[in-house]
Amino acid sequence: MHAVVCTVLILCGAAQQVAAQNWMEVLKGVASNVADKVTDGKATELLMVGEWTYSAPGVKLESDNTLADVGTSALTGNLQEKLEKLYDLVGIREGGCRFTFASDNSFTAVIGSRTLRGTYEYASSSHDVTLRFEQFAQLGTLTGKAYLSGTDLQLLFPATRLLNLMEALGEKLASFSTTASSVGSLLKQFDALYLGFEFTKV
Repeated sequence: MHAVVCTVLILCGAAQQVAAQNWMEVLKGVASNVADKVTDGKATELLMVGEWTYSAPGVKLESDNTLADVGTSALTGNLQEKLEKLYDLVGIREGGCRFTFASDNSFTAVIGSRTLRGTYEYASSSHDVTLRFEQFAQLGTLTGKAYLSGTDLQLLFPATRLLNLMEALGEKLASFSTTASSVGSLLKQFDALYLGFEFTKV
């Protein structure tokens, strides 16, 4: 707990410097979810500012207004495998997808050959994040959750809204609809599922 308190003091007293220089080293010595709880979500709010690169799909279940990891099973493994294929079709893959969150609440998302821009809002107490896209009118506003997981960032959205985003990005791809349908059929076996992305800091 002493380490947690020290971390909180560092985060709150010198947040910009830590975020820019050595925050990843700080988080290695303390559970990020504990630090985030102590700061009422401020740790994520401060540390999500920066550039992130996609590393893997994110899958969680909602329970009592919080998100929990989905247990490992053949079903969830199959879902993650199909998500990887779906993401890859629209350019969301390692080295091909980056999100940059700025301190002025603007964001830039590079997804394959597309560059999307907009603004974001983050509510620290609930971990709600809202993305408002400037282009692609069909994307509109996307609301989900943002969490620190160790030194990674998770962006997670209600499953149906995430699929709408994928459909907007992949509507012109011939092979997209078949993969999207297979993901949709699997989602019917889950309730209150959140899907999204895990990012590592650049």
